[in-house]
Amino acid sequence: MISPEKFRSNEFTMNDNVFQSKEVVDSKVSVKAIEEFEKLKNTISDHGVSVYSLKGDSSNDTPDAVFPNNWISFHHNNNAVIYPMFAENRRLERQSGILRKLSEKGINIEITHDYSSYENQNKFLEGTGSMVLNRKNKIAYCALSNRSDEELFMKFCNDLNYSPVLFNSIYESKPIYHTNVLMSICNNFSIICLESVKNQDEKNNIIKSLEDSELDIIDISYDQMSSYLGNCIQLIDKDLNPKLVMSSSAFSSIKPDQLSRILKHTEIIHSDIKTIENYGGGSARCMIAEIY
Repeated sequence: MISPEKFRSNEFTMNDNVFQSKEVVDSKVSVKAIEEFEKLKNTISDHGVSVYSLKGDSSNDTPDAVFPNNWISFHHNNNAVIYPMFAENRRLERQSGILRKLSEKGINIEITHDYSSYENQNKFLEGTGSMVLNRKNKIAYCALSNRSDEELFMKFCNDLNYSPVLFNSIYESKPIYHTNVLMSICNNFSIICLESVKNQDEKNNIIKSLEDSELDIIDISYDQMSSYLGNCIQLIDKDLNPKLVMSSSAFSSIKPDQLSRILKHTEIIHSDIKTIENYGGGSARCMIAEIY
């Protein structure tokens, strides 16, 4: 997790992120964001999950550094993949020295694939924002958008031996900017806004893929998606117990029948991160780059 030292509403991501507020940012936003970050980090840690909390490079303008899962993803055996970013100032996040700082904490990461050069071709794939990975069954889900290029997605799947599930999603007449806003893959269930997938064949393909993976499909509404219920992530604690991390806004949107189904599979951890959600256009899942 990366502390939001320079947090503000990023003008370079605002056009295609309908979840991001267009409001004028007051001077206290960064302070509030750091407070929310610390509370979420501590809540996760207090539930037995190991958290590496780092600071980004303060010399660069990196208002979205709090969302590290877009420029890097971690895989088995301390391997990692680097990604091309749509917004120019988000590319600076790759210069934050995070890998060095992890090494100093005893985690030595090897970069196996670096796709950042595709920025020169205006092709982007923003990590586990653009893709939702079923790591157990090696299936990758991707909703096409300005930030999720089909060719590059297929290359990722070929390079890392994932089966691709490609589709289109819509919210407020625009493609949903990141797949992880509308869906999450957990141990025995998936949370997904099927309403956002308008093409019936694509929708059926997603459902079949999730059912073939024996996942309980928890279908959420547009309103729940806009409360970031789809933007959650399941982690494991030191005793290998599953913990589902989400924002308090997301938790408050869960219907009773959905809650009972989720609680059969996992404990839920939540914290209020409304400032980060409102001005950053992302939520709890975006704030976590899970290490394997």
